[in-house]
Amino acid sequence: MVNDQHMRSSFLCAALAAAALLCTANSCGNGKQLPGQPVNSYKPVMGAYTTVDTSCPEVSGLCLAPDGNGLLAASDENGVYRISFSGETTPLYVETRGLDCEGVTADPETGDVYFVVERRQELRRLRAPEYKESELLTTITDVGYRTNSGLEAITWLGDGTLLLGNQDKPRLLIRYSLTEGITGRTEIQEGIKDISDLCYDPVRKALWIADSELRTINLCTLEGKVLATYPVPFIDNGEGLCVDHARQCIWVGDDTTNKLYRIQFDQL
Repeated sequence: MVNDQHMRSSFLCAALAAAALLCTANSCGNGKQLPGQPVNSYKPVMGAYTTVDTSCPEVSGLCLAPDGNGLLAASDENGVYRISFSGETTPLYVETRGLDCEGVTADPETGDVYFVVERRQELRRLRAPEYKESELLTTITDVGYRTNSGLEAITWLGDGTLLLGNQDKPRLLIRYSLTEGITGRTEIQEGIKDISDLCYDPVRKALWIADSELRTINLCTLEGKVLATYPVPFIDNGEGLCVDHARQCIWVGDDTTNKLYRIQFDQL
C-alpha cells in the first residue's frame, strides 16, 4: 500500500512538472507567446496592392504616426514628414542644410519620435508635442561610420527599447535602451542582403525587415531569422516598411518614386 501511494505520488509530481514546463513554454495563463517570439504557424497571405503618391522626398523609412492618424516617413534628403493615408504630406522636422535621415519610429505612449542618421551614425529624438529640437542620444562609430552602409532602420520594441538596423558590412540588429544604452547586437548572416527598414509588430511579436536589394519584405524573429519572404518586384527601391493592422496591410515606401505601396494581407 505504501509503495502504491509512493508510485502515485511520484507520477503526480512528474505530471505537474511536465505541465509547468509546457505552461512556461507557451506563456500559459495569458494566451500570449513569449516576448519577441512570433507564433510558428503565423504566415499572413499577401494580396493585391495600390499606390499612394506623396511629396516626401526619397522615402527611406516608415512608421505609424503616434496618434495613429497617418504615417511618419524618413526622408534621406532632409528629415521627417507626416503623411496621411491618402498621401497629403507635411514636414514634421526638416533641416534645410540636408539630413541623411534613413529610419523613423515613435513611442505610441509618449508620442516621442526617434530617427537615425546614416554616415554620422546618430540616433536622435524629437520630443512630443513640439518636435522642434533634435536631441542626440548616441553615436555608433565602430561600424558604418561615414559610409553609405550604416544606420538605415529603426523600430520601437516597447519598454524604452529601440532596435536599430545597420544596413550592411555588417548587417546588424542593435538593441538600444533609453536608460542603459546599447544592450546587444546580432549579426544577420543569411536571408537578408540589405537591412532597408525594420518594423516590430507588437500584436504578433514579430519583426519585419525590408530588403531593397532583393526586393523583398521578410517576416522574422527578433534575432533576424527569416520565417517567410514576400517578393515585391513591383517596387523599385523599397526602403520603408510599416505594419498596419487597422487596415490589414503593410505599407512600403519607395525611395526612388516617393510613392507608398499599400499591400493587403490576409490574416495579418
